[in-house]
Amino acid sequence: MNKSSPGLTNNLILTAGPFIDYREVDYAADAALHGWNHHHSDYLRKFENLFMDYIGVEHGFATSSCTGALHLALKAKGIGAGDEVLVPETTWIATAAAVVYTGATPVFCDVEADSWVMDSSQLEKYITSKTKAIIPVHLYGQPVVMEPIWELAEKHGLFILEDAAPSIGTIYKGRKTGNLGHAAAFSFQGAKAVVTGEGGFLLTDDEDLKKKAWFYNDHCRDPERTLFNIDIGYKYKISNLQAAIGLAQMEKIEQIVAQKRQIFSWYQERLGDIEELALNIEKPETRNIYWMSSIVLGDQIKYGRDEFISKLKERMIDSRPMFHPISSFPMFDNADNPVAYKVPMRGINLPSGHERREEEIDYICAHIRDLLGHGLGKCASSQPQGYLAFRDKVLQQIQDWKTNSDLAIKLKSGSLRLVTAESLNNDSDIELLAKWREANQDAFPSQFKVTQQGTKTWLENSVLNSPDRILFWVCDQDNKKIGHAGLFRFDLSQKFCELDNILRGESGSPGIMQEACSKLIELCQQELGLADIYLRVFSDNQRALELYQKLGMKEIQRAPLRKVEEDGVSKWIEVIKSPYEKIERYFLTYKL
Repeated sequence: MNKSSPGLTNNLILTAGPFIDYREVDYAADAALHGWNHHHSDYLRKFENLFMDYIGVEHGFATSSCTGALHLALKAKGIGAGDEVLVPETTWIATAAAVVYTGATPVFCDVEADSWVMDSSQLEKYITSKTKAIIPVHLYGQPVVMEPIWELAEKHGLFILEDAAPSIGTIYKGRKTGNLGHAAAFSFQGAKAVVTGEGGFLLTDDEDLKKKAWFYNDHCRDPERTLFNIDIGYKYKISNLQAAIGLAQMEKIEQIVAQKRQIFSWYQERLGDIEELALNIEKPETRNIYWMSSIVLGDQIKYGRDEFISKLKERMIDSRPMFHPISSFPMFDNADNPVAYKVPMRGINLPSGHERREEEIDYICAHIRDLLGHGLGKCASSQPQGYLAFRDKVLQQIQDWKTNSDLAIKLKSGSLRLVTAESLNNDSDIELLAKWREANQDAFPSQFKVTQQGTKTWLENSVLNSPDRILFWVCDQDNKKIGHAGLFRFDLSQKFCELDNILRGESGSPGIMQEACSKLIELCQQELGLADIYLRVFSDNQRALELYQKLGMKEIQRAPLRKVEEDGVSKWIEVIKSPYEKIERYFLTYKL
């Protein structure tokens, strides 16, 4: 890059990421603690009912994947060997794989050049006497034009199975995707708009189809005889734990959709004037959720798709290619679908995760414009700014500190000295840390047998190799190591961190731990620019509570705890939504 090129961020901006907050954590914890026996499907039923109500379909059930839902729907419809099913060339292979599972043959159809979804106006030429179903895929959240499909289904008696995997919340002429055919399948895989880690959903208004699909999903159990099976079936079931996360996600679905649309609007504002680029479209009477914000490189652009992806990666921008034509894979024969063999081969999915901020999109677009020779346009700056610049600054400062083995911060009664990788090969340091950890077991959430090797592993993996954690020895005036303190759990979007491992292991200068903590707080505020400092402590740790109160920390939250013994390890875990637990102590959150 030349001197006028945009500045670089130090951290890779990822393509995808879910919107997770404490609602998901609370529901999942509650399901883990109480979701068994009589309550084994409480969250599952709530999730299923809310999802069906949102889409506007009468019947359905959650599955382990969209692939499984597609397979069950086709199987329940009786589609099998000798049958043909129309699928778009441009989609994830699961759409075609589910057809192959049944023994039927996928027939690959071309896509629209502007929307990248199945070209429904051209479908009739693919139909033969063997055609039994059509699977439209609402790719990246843009719905397929459905009228021609409805007409063909009526004319030829075809089954319409929507692959709505990437389109939760998409609307087509007043109806949500998933409510546009005879059945539909959705995905909750970790990169989708709504996530359960892995998961899917089968929807239909046909009660008989639902019953048949469930029969196959339950290993074809005989309803009249316990544990007696009358055919070979499948198990595409989702757990109550996953459904708990899904319920939390669906309770904020419109917020999720709004953020997806906001992210795309930032791209549109900054890249929409470049004629050589094609971005996602939104057709009249539709709502595109823009699950992925994407670009297609025009023929006049000198870069190929994969080269452009590499160029973005050099600038710390993650991206991924659009889907290869499925018929180009070695297990299929090439089909004559020119648009699908051209457009996606120039198409790129840009960072579209829910955590993406406007400053990051601005940065991405500045680099895209730079690569294409278009100047800044409506990008605010060619340099990392706002959150990006702040994040990079903080992480770089931490890295600078951690690589400075001579780093020492002077205190009135001693010093703070960086804990470095040198301690890994210093038996006396490891022995000292192990002794302190053993002596202060009751101050930590888990009590376990402390060993020197375990302490060494903790130091290497949890401290030294963590990009946003830093630990200092607290030394007295004679450089004797008497304790340690540090910083961790940084949330740079909210500009806060926690004070970490404030521990006194040896006798030494009075008041030195308070002074050490005060110095760390000063570093956070003045050197790192953090707004808030937190810490967590047990309610019966009186010595620590007195120290934190002297620092000006105030209690803002307390979580009840109970003790659990597992394989020789004692753990204090939070009591979630149960008024009957015996509370023995609390985990207090303090804030400066």
